[in-house]
Amino acid sequence: MKKKFHIIIFLFSTLIWGQESSNCEVFMDLLTNEKVYKNPEALPEPKNGKNSLIKEFIKQIKMETTANIEGSPEEKLIVGFIVCADGQVTGERIILESPLNGLEKIILKVITETKWTSGFCDNKAVNTFMEYPIRLRLAE
Repeated sequence: MKKKFHIIIFLFSTLIWGQESSNCEVFMDLLTNEKVYKNPEALPEPKNGKNSLIKEFIKQIKMETTANIEGSPEEKLIVGFIVCADGQVTGERIILESPLNGLEKIILKVITETKWTSGFCDNKAVNTFMEYPIRLRLAE
């Protein structure tokens, strides 16, 4: 018997979701040793839109799995990365791992290959730390 996973992707940074501050908070990223912004006035976005990012996730992830996958009916994965002032992605990392082997590599590959707009603070492009939660639901 095969089971399918449905993917739900929340494409809002969990660090800044719901904040309406023009207080561009800066911190030093320990992975890259770069100065990054946590809450810029404008967030980076995929250049082709969020829907194209979701379609690329779905295209890259083989959603059909065998029934012997262990785990709960819903799995969660959180990825973090920096969108540089020039729109390039660096410092990609897994913040919360999924028990589904190989999923993290696929997600990070899609994130790094996506073209991004820059985040802005005080009308200047800035390095922005992003954090994306991704949920997979097991469908019977």
